[in-house]
Amino acid sequence: MTLKVTFIGDFPTGWFGSWAFCRKVVHKVPPREWAAVPSSSERRVLVNNFPGLGFAVVRRLGWLSAIATGKLPAMAVEHLFTQALGLVSPWKVISCDFKPAAKSLDLVIDFERGARFADPETGELCPVHDTIQRSWEHLRFFEHTTTISARVPRIKTPAGNVKTVEVPWAKQHGGFTLLMEAYLLALSKVLAVAEVSRLTSVSQDRIWHLIRTRVGEAWLNTDWSSLERLGVDETSTRKGHKYGTAFVEITGKETVRGHGAAKAARLLFFTPGKDKETFAEFAAELERRDVPAAQVNEIAMDMSKAFIAGAGEHFPEAQLCFDRFHVMKLCGEALDKIRKETASECGGLPRGAMWALRGNPENLKDSQRQLREEICKEHGKIARAISIKEFLADTWNYQAVEDAVEHFKSVISWCSRSRMQPFVDLGRSLRRHMDGIMGYFKNYTTSAALEAVNGLLQLARRRARGYRTFRNFQAIAYWIAGGLDIQTRTALTH
Repeated sequence: MTLKVTFIGDFPTGWFGSWAFCRKVVHKVPPREWAAVPSSSERRVLVNNFPGLGFAVVRRLGWLSAIATGKLPAMAVEHLFTQALGLVSPWKVISCDFKPAAKSLDLVIDFERGARFADPETGELCPVHDTIQRSWEHLRFFEHTTTISARVPRIKTPAGNVKTVEVPWAKQHGGFTLLMEAYLLALSKVLAVAEVSRLTSVSQDRIWHLIRTRVGEAWLNTDWSSLERLGVDETSTRKGHKYGTAFVEITGKETVRGHGAAKAARLLFFTPGKDKETFAEFAAELERRDVPAAQVNEIAMDMSKAFIAGAGEHFPEAQLCFDRFHVMKLCGEALDKIRKETASECGGLPRGAMWALRGNPENLKDSQRQLREEICKEHGKIARAISIKEFLADTWNYQAVEDAVEHFKSVISWCSRSRMQPFVDLGRSLRRHMDGIMGYFKNYTTSAALEAVNGLLQLARRRARGYRTFRNFQAIAYWIAGGLDIQTRTALTH
């Protein structure tokens, strides 16, 4: 028989809220069932949830007579919080202090008398040597701030060492419970720390300390053994031409141009500066993690002299790969110089000439495309410059690297014979970086992965209106783009 009873204080309400109704229900039960003895499972449920109810009452009167007498006490609030927090023996909530005016809830947890705790090294149960008082901030109980306090035992091992027991709801030397830590870390991944502080009433300094500590621990334990393809790019860290260099592992791989998962990447290393010394720092970190530098077989980056020098010194066996975007950017700059020279010689070009000459023809408006054709008909130098640019863009349409190399050599030859100094200089630059430019065809690697990570970092920087220190920016960068797995035990459920 199933009974529904709710409690206010020590008196039942609901279906059996009045004595008259209880008598009416009781008298409808056949007399032979009045003294029915509950089953063992029923007795266990009663005694566990209602300690004041003895077996004698249950055996003598049965279920209905016990309810009719109104002797079932309310479940102890401490027992309720013990179950809600997911605590198991020997831990339990022994008191709670709810202060509505202060909007606070203080829970006190203690361990059972005579409890023994395992040595973290040997697993042997050891007696309690002494205790220290600790407190942690927990998730809010509705709108009330919740604090958990406990006597944390220290055990004495057979070797004579005294060690502090790690409690199941928090880490050692932490001021938050595990669920509170997970909540703050989850918010800081998508919100500025100042906003997280406003929502949770936790100071920014405490949140930053948590982020730096937990992210730093997870980053140190990250596995880099799978690193083969590396991407390097600089990104702005604050105003005033302050930069940092990001080293990214490219995990995706394209099979043909523009297809595949080349944007899949994770941030491995982020350091201030954009010179060759950044490669020395990254190589030192690889050595610390026992990852050989020879394992890196491809490095995607721009044509920075510092980056090229650093990669050549620390990763001499890696294939450099310069993205086609940077190559076409150099060609576009040469074209822009020709446009300015022509405008200076002829007294100016029509309005809108700059945007009409930039970009691909298929991306222009009809009016811009028409203006572009008119300028090319009138000015042969600009027409030849645009032809070289379009011819260079065809390099990445080849499937075989041999065909692409032959085409690229033709581009260099055309630039050298163009009698236009900006394109002569371009041809020399292309010849110097030919090996890296053709390295694209090894895995069809682009800068998409680098720009994706860079976009995440700049989004976080704009969201926070900048960071006070590079260390804070570094911690957030690892957290949002490093693919970190911050392990937190979930003994607490609410």
